[in-house]
Amino acid sequence: MRFVPKAVVRSWEQLRRDATMVAGRVSGRRQPAFTSRHVAVHVRPDDAAERLTALLAPRTVRVAKLVRETADAVTLVLEDVTGAPFQFAPGQFFTLIVPIGGEVLRRAYSACTDARETDRVAITIKRVASGVVSNHVNDHVREGDLLQVLGPSGSFVAEPRAESDRHLVLLAGGSGITPMMAIARTVLAEDPRARITLVYGNRSHPDVIFKDAIDELGRAHGKNFVVRHVLSHPHAEWKGSVGMLEEHVVRAELDACAIDERASFYLCGPEPMMRASRAALVARGVAASQILEERFTMPHLRARAANAIAMSPQLLTIRANGAGVREVYVAPEQTMLEAGLTSGVKMDYSCTMGGCAACKVRLCEGEVEMEEPNCLSAAERKQGYVLACVARVRSATTIALAGDPAFAPRVDDGGAS
Repeated sequence: MRFVPKAVVRSWEQLRRDATMVAGRVSGRRQPAFTSRHVAVHVRPDDAAERLTALLAPRTVRVAKLVRETADAVTLVLEDVTGAPFQFAPGQFFTLIVPIGGEVLRRAYSACTDARETDRVAITIKRVASGVVSNHVNDHVREGDLLQVLGPSGSFVAEPRAESDRHLVLLAGGSGITPMMAIARTVLAEDPRARITLVYGNRSHPDVIFKDAIDELGRAHGKNFVVRHVLSHPHAEWKGSVGMLEEHVVRAELDACAIDERASFYLCGPEPMMRASRAALVARGVAASQILEERFTMPHLRARAANAIAMSPQLLTIRANGAGVREVYVAPEQTMLEAGLTSGVKMDYSCTMGGCAACKVRLCEGEVEMEEPNCLSAAERKQGYVLACVARVRSATTIALAGDPAFAPRVDDGGAS
C-alpha cells in the first residue's frame, strides 16, 4: 500500500472549498495564442489550492461596447482592464468564466473581430434554449461590466499569408458564423489575392448574425468574397436558397460556386449541419486534410460514468522529456491537469474545458475517465491520447507529455491500454 501524504489530502479539501476562487483572481497577464504556459512555482504543499488558482487565473476584461446583433444574439466588445493587447489567430476562441447562482461556469465563444486589431476583441453569444450562460449574458450583461476570460485557444485557424491565391470555403450555421467572421475579416484584409466563399444557413432573415457586416465585406472585396445565404423559413420575397443545410443542399450550394480543388473547407455550426457538410465534401472527393471543423462542447451536458471517480487519491506518474519522471497524487474529483499544476509540473493547457487539445497527453498505463463530449478525434482516442483538463484517474496511471518519446504512438499501436 502506498503512503498518501496528509498534505495532499489537506490541499484537496482546501481546493474544494476554494474552487469558486478560480474565476475571482485578477490577472492582467498577456495570453498569446498557442503559448505553452510553463510555470514552476515553489511553495509549501498546503498552498496547493492557491497555486492552482494562480495558474488558472483568467484575465479581467471590461465590456466596452454591447451590440445587439439579432433578437437572440449579442456581441460583447471587450478590452483588458490593464490595457494589455489581445493576440489571437483568426478562428480561435476565448473561454468566458461566469459566476451564476453560486456556481462558476465556463463557456467557449469565438472571437469575431479582425485579429490585427489587438486593443479590443469581440465575442458573440447566441441565446440557447436552456443555456444558463447564453441566457444570462443576453439578459443581464451591460456595457461597463467586468468579466473574466481565458485564452485564446483552439486550432481552427486560418493564418493570413501575404501574396496568397488560396481559396477558403466557410460553411456556417447559426452562431457558427462567429469564427468565420474573424477569418474572413483578417484574411481578406491581409491577403489581397485570397478568395473566400461563405455558405451561411439560418432559419430566417432576421436570424442572420452580422448581416450588415457581411454585406459590407462583400462590397469591399467584390468577387473575392462570395456569400450564399440559405434560409429554412424565408419571407415571401426571398430570392435566395431555401432549406436546411442538409447534405443535398450543401452539395447544391457548392456546385453553384466555382470551388478550387485545392480549397480549404472550414465547418462550424449545429452538429447535424456539420455531419451533412462533411458528407457532402467527402462525396465530392475532398481530402480529410482539407477539412477543418470547430465543435464547441457544453460542460453542463457532459456525461461522466457514475463509477468514474476513484474513492481515494491515486498515483499519477508523469513522463516529461528533459524533466524526468514525476509522481503526484490525484485526489478524488481532481483532474490530471489540476494535480500536475498543483504539484509544480510544467504542463501545457489553454481553455481548461476540453475544447482545444492544448493539454493533450498520452495514456501509457492505467485507467482514466474523460468528460464527454470533448474535442478529441476518434483517431486520437485510438492512439491513446486523453485531455488532461477533463480526465480523472480511476487507478494508478502513467501519462506522457508532448515532447517525451512515449507521447508519440507506436506504429502498431491500437490504442490505450
